[in-house]
Amino acid sequence: MDITLEESTTEKIAPLLHELVKRILNESKTYDSVQKDFLFILIIVLMIENGFLLVSEDKEVVDPMTSFNVVQLSKWKSPSGVYKATFIMSGFKNITIKLIMCPLGATVLVNLVINELNFDTYSICIPISRYVVSPQATSIPMIFRDLKHFSTTFKNKTVSAVKSRILSHHGYASASLMGLPEEVLFNIMMNLPVFDILNVSKVNTRLKALLESDSLWYYLCKRDFKNNVQTDDRNWKELYKKLYVAEQDKRLRSRNRGAGSMHDYMDYSDYISYIDNPLWNVII
Repeated sequence: MDITLEESTTEKIAPLLHELVKRILNESKTYDSVQKDFLFILIIVLMIENGFLLVSEDKEVVDPMTSFNVVQLSKWKSPSGVYKATFIMSGFKNITIKLIMCPLGATVLVNLVINELNFDTYSICIPISRYVVSPQATSIPMIFRDLKHFSTTFKNKTVSAVKSRILSHHGYASASLMGLPEEVLFNIMMNLPVFDILNVSKVNTRLKALLESDSLWYYLCKRDFKNNVQTDDRNWKELYKKLYVAEQDKRLRSRNRGAGSMHDYMDYSDYISYIDNPLWNVII
């Protein structure tokens, strides 16, 4: 059985990776950007191993083993050094994923963009020389290092999230937070403290969009401020902020009543700007 990218070592690597790198070495006339070329090929191989199909501009499936060469590589790479390729997930041909790799000095920024789903984007920054260490090594496997770490990190940060998002869009649950139906995510949010909700919303754009839902803040107002849920403009998020500040101000004054600290007489909204709490800027 062929080994995968994750199982690759300095003695033997995944056959597809070996073949594509071999063609680049045989056909390239310069080593100027070959390190980045190899990293891009690494990502393409990993995407294919995880159930994605490489496609052309007209969405025809491309078999890299039979069609890849340096000419094809040059089509993926722009004069500015940005690499782009397009994939579809096996079984879901109506949704395309754009792979974009942008050089940033000694690193590259890799984005996976789901074009048909509001251009949802999943990103990771990769240090080039950690995984492509010696482009001119005596054997192809010796060019690469730590491919197990590369595979697991890239999958956890981007590939799994992309697959879950596509499955969720088509009504399939998947084994991740991103793959849960929206009503389940809503119920999870309703059982978390507000600062945990703000933290969770940073995971991806789907959860961030849920955070902007007026109905979520309506139910949070009902949950946390049962006796004060009234607003004329029905902007429940803004109302939550005002009630939260008032509630914390009340608690602070009650806790510090009779003490001599200068903070005893500050409004809570002034006090929180004094302490180091970066999450406060998110809710305010």
